[in-house]
Amino acid sequence: MASLSNPALQIDLLTGTSNANVTATVRVTLDQLDTFLLSGGLTLQLSSKLVGDDSGLTGADDDLFFFPSQNITNTGIYTFQSTVSLGTLDEDNGGDEVFANFNLKSLNNIFPLNTSVNSPNIEGSF
Repeated sequence: MASLSNPALQIDLLTGTSNANVTATVRVTLDQLDTFLLSGGLTLQLSSKLVGDDSGLTGADDDLFFFPSQNITNTGIYTFQSTVSLGTLDEDNGGDEVFANFNLKSLNNIFPLNTSVNSPNIEGSF
C-alpha cells in the first residue's frame, strides 16, 4: 500500500519584500501492487496545503494556501513550491504556527486509498 513519509516544510522570507518562498516536500513510497495498478490505469493524486495550527484554542485549523496537485507515477520525493505573501502565513493574532499537510488519494473507486501526513510546525510572526 502506498505511504507518505518524511514530510517537511521550509519558509524563506524574501528580504525587502512582504513575500516568502515556501517549499513542502514528502516521500511517496509505492509497493509492487501500486506500481502494477498504476501501469493498468490507476491514478494516484498527491495534494498539499499550508495550514495554520490553532490547536483548538481559537477554533479549527485554518487552510491558508493550496498548492497545485500532482499525479504520482513512481516512488520518490515530491516537492511543492510557491512564493506567497506574508499575509497568507499570518494565521492568527500574535505568533503563527504553520504546517504542510500532504494527502495521497486514489482517483479510482475500485482501489480506495486516502492517506495523509503533516510536517512539523514552523513558528514565526508573519
